[in-house]
Amino acid sequence: MKKVLSFIGLILALNSYSQYYYDYDINFEDSSQLFRVIIDTLKYPENTWKIGKPQKTIFNSAYSPPNAIVTDLINPYPANDTSVFLIKHVAQQGFVYPHTAILSGYYKIDSDTLNDYGLIEFSPDNGETWIDLINDTIYNQYIMWNTQKPVLTGRTHEWTYFYVNIAGLGYVFTINDYDTLLYRFSFISDQQSEEMEGLIYDNLHFEDWWEGISEKSNNQFKSICYPVPASTFFNIEFENNHYKDFDLVIINKLGQTVFSKHNITENRICIKINDFTNGIYFYKLINNDTKQYSINKFVIKQ
Repeated sequence: MKKVLSFIGLILALNSYSQYYYDYDINFEDSSQLFRVIIDTLKYPENTWKIGKPQKTIFNSAYSPPNAIVTDLINPYPANDTSVFLIKHVAQQGFVYPHTAILSGYYKIDSDTLNDYGLIEFSPDNGETWIDLINDTIYNQYIMWNTQKPVLTGRTHEWTYFYVNIAGLGYVFTINDYDTLLYRFSFISDQQSEEMEGLIYDNLHFEDWWEGISEKSNNQFKSICYPVPASTFFNIEFENNHYKDFDLVIINKLGQTVFSKHNITENRICIKINDFTNGIYFYKLINNDTKQYSINKFVIKQ
């Protein structure tokens, strides 16, 4: 009987484990990352977001001095105003698989409670669609806050950390490598002047990475999986004209083996998905004679 290899064993035997890591910090001192920051003065000509050294009573220093981004460095925020800045991000494999796509940073807020407030939004399609990362109720299951959600209204006068992983939105919106993604940070005030300081951010941090099976190899053969997404069953078809012996392993996005089948001599496998949960999976077919293999990704949505 052929040895059943675990997922980890397959990785070690075939040298197929990879990590694609992409991250950067915007601390508003390092000018090499400021090209990502867009203070939108075209749509919002009175935009109050400024980068520099805060010189207010409460907002009197950055989290990492000297610079932060703040609704004006000196003056209170005006009434009846919407100010916006964007962070432009080119999608990497953290959104594609999905695995890890993190936004984190620090903020302070000084505003009239409820009437004047901030928003943090995300666009998967270069500004056509916007998702409110704090208040959304449609896609909230894909927005994973590891801290308390930011409270961007009222008074929070101490630097407060926030951290969210939105990799799951890559699955929902079919984000591909190198798609243009946007993060939008807004501050909105009503018609009453409050003589308050507004909103300040510093040390924004972004990650977009994946680790798992590498799909690159010199000895792969062709295989396909359908339908996508699968709801009751899925088929895997592959090259096996000479009825060779194959093994199949299916793993989830955490790298856990959820299904395996051995001694396959057909060129098509039909698998019922009653015991699978919704999500993204990978399969690996191994030719036990030549040790060639084929890897592919599929989605289950019941």
